[in-house]
Amino acid sequence: MFARRPDFSSFNALPRHKINSYHIKMEDDGLHGNDDTRCFILSTLAAQRTSRTACVLCHQALLVFDRYPLLDGTFFLTPIQHAKAAIPVRVEGRQQYLAAVCMGCLEGWSVSLRCAYCSARWNGSALILGTMYSFDIFAAMPCCESRLKCSKCEAVVIPPDQRLSFFSDYSRTHACPSCGHVDHHFVKPLSSFIRDDKQSW
Repeated sequence: MFARRPDFSSFNALPRHKINSYHIKMEDDGLHGNDDTRCFILSTLAAQRTSRTACVLCHQALLVFDRYPLLDGTFFLTPIQHAKAAIPVRVEGRQQYLAAVCMGCLEGWSVSLRCAYCSARWNGSALILGTMYSFDIFAAMPCCESRLKCSKCEAVVIPPDQRLSFFSDYSRTHACPSCGHVDHHFVKPLSSFIRDDKQSW
């Protein structure tokens, strides 16, 4: 069902210093390609009877391959459905969505994003290509106080100078100290970003 990647030429568009196994997830011969992340992604897509996904930003179709690097972009898990292409999954008893962003959008070539609150540019170029992150990549590095506000009462859940221990902590549920509402407060919808191509969400 999943194609074998014929070569790595699609990554030639990257700056030369990024064409290596540090920036692109390559097969680990010691695991024979049967690690949990790869199996999870392929079995999830197989259950949907598809070998493709789509970028949640530019909606470009992305072919998923049978071995690393799994796609020309990266997968991530998020508690909210950013786009129709995001597939609902259960992970550790929690409802999540398997979503993807293409290499062009991660690098800022296709769709570039700015925070709607503070205008800071979102940058995905440091993310490893061809694998999956277990957290929402848009929530992992809050750029301003507005991204730390309660989804219900809009009070600040944690002060801007306080950083959580792990990127994944920003995708977890937290109780608002003001109103007590428990939610994924820091995972904001994509509409909280302004697209440089001026298209609406």
